[in-house]
Amino acid sequence: MRDYSELRQLRPGGIAGRQCPQALQAVTALAGDDAEACTAVDLQLLRSAQSNADPLPLLALRCRVSHPLEAWLRATHRQHQQRGIELQAMASYALDDDGALVLRSSRDVRPAFTYAEIASLPHGLISPFTAEVLRSYDPARCGLPHWARLKIQSHNGLKAYLRQHGLLLISDWALLRNSSRSRVQEAMTRHLRSADAVDDLLQLHGCYGPLYDQAKQTHKTTTGKASGWQPDPEFLRQLAPDSDPFATLERLQAMATAIRQLLSGAVNAQSLDALAEQGLELADTAPSDAADDMSDPVVLRDLIDQALNRSMDRLMPRVLAAEDGQSDLLHCLWAGWAEGLSQRSVASRCGCSQSKVSKKLEPKVQATAIATAAAVELKRHAAFAACGKSVEAADRLVAALRNHLLQPEREGDVAPLRRWTKQYLTQS
Repeated sequence: MRDYSELRQLRPGGIAGRQCPQALQAVTALAGDDAEACTAVDLQLLRSAQSNADPLPLLALRCRVSHPLEAWLRATHRQHQQRGIELQAMASYALDDDGALVLRSSRDVRPAFTYAEIASLPHGLISPFTAEVLRSYDPARCGLPHWARLKIQSHNGLKAYLRQHGLLLISDWALLRNSSRSRVQEAMTRHLRSADAVDDLLQLHGCYGPLYDQAKQTHKTTTGKASGWQPDPEFLRQLAPDSDPFATLERLQAMATAIRQLLSGAVNAQSLDALAEQGLELADTAPSDAADDMSDPVVLRDLIDQALNRSMDRLMPRVLAAEDGQSDLLHCLWAGWAEGLSQRSVASRCGCSQSKVSKKLEPKVQATAIATAAAVELKRHAAFAACGKSVEAADRLVAALRNHLLQPEREGDVAPLRRWTKQYLTQS
C-alpha cells in the first residue's frame, strides 16, 4: 500500500517521501485492507476520481505515479551521471507535487484538486507533473506506471536539460526517422566517422522512413506496444538488398551517432540574437524539408512557452482579482481586451469612460512582469545563459518575451496573453 500512500517529492535535502494517510483510507475504502498496487486498483481509483468530486482517490494515484517517476529518474541518472547531470535538477521537472488537496489557480481561488478540475485546465503542460500524467492517461494503451515513464521521457523541459549535457532521450531508430534530410546531411558532413560516401548514406536515409513507419505499425499491432522496436535482419535486407544486413545496421548507427553529436552541441552554441531570430521576434520561420521534432528552435520554443504559461498562471489571476469591489467591471474590461476590442469599444461595452479603461487595463505592464518572471526561469538553461551575463542581453530577452505575449505570430492568430486571459475568464 506504500505506493498509494507515500508521495515521492523533491525537497531541499533531496528526494524524500511524504506520508498521505488520507490517500491510504481512500484505497482501503475502495479495494480493502489487503490491496496491493496493481492495474485493477489503479483503474478503481481512476474511475472513482473521474466520477466523484473527492480529491482523495486522485491523491492516491498521485502517490502511485510518483514512484515510477522517481525510479526512472534515478536509473537515468545512474546511467548517465558521468555527463554531469544532477538528480535534483532532473527531479525538479517531475517530483514537484506537494500533496495539497487544492489547486493554486489564484491567490483567492483554491478549487479542490480533483480529476474534473485538472481535466478542465487549458491544454499544455500543467503543474504538478503527476496531474499532467493522470489527466492524459489512457488505460487502453498501457498500465499507469509505464504511462508515467513515457510522459517523463517526453517532458520537453527535462529533455532540454539533458540535451545540454549531450543526452538525447530518443532511440537511434526514432532519431533517424525524425531527422530531416538537411539535418542528416549536416550531421554527416560535420561528425560522421565512416568511409561511406555522404550521398550513399543520404539515399539510405531516404528509404528508411517509409519502411520504419510500416515496421513500427506492425510492431504495435503485434505486441500492443509503441516502443521497443529494433531493426531485424529482414528489415535491414529490405532497406538495402545489396548490402550485408550487419553492415547496413552499422551505417544506420553511425548516422544516428553523428546526428546526436550535432544536436547535443547545437543548443549550447545558440546565441541570444540567433535565438531571437529563430524563435521569438520573427512571425514566421522557414520550414525544413521534413518534419524534424528534434530541431533546436522547437525545443527552445517549448521551453519559452512553458515558462511564459507558468508565469501567467502565477501573475495574471492576481491582476484579474479586483480588490476594490469592481470585479464585474474588471472582468468586463479584460474580456473586451482579450477579444481584441479597441479602448473605445471596451468603454462602450462596459459603461465607463475611456480614461478608466486606460487606467484599469495595463496589458503592457502585465506582459513585462510576466516576461521578466519567465526570463528569470529561463536563465537556468544553458541555451539562455548568455542572458544573465549582461544587462543588455537580459533586457533583450525580456523585450522579446513581452512582444511574443502581446503580438500574434501570424495574421489571424490570437496573441498568447489575450488567449490566456480569455480562457481564464471563461472558466472563472
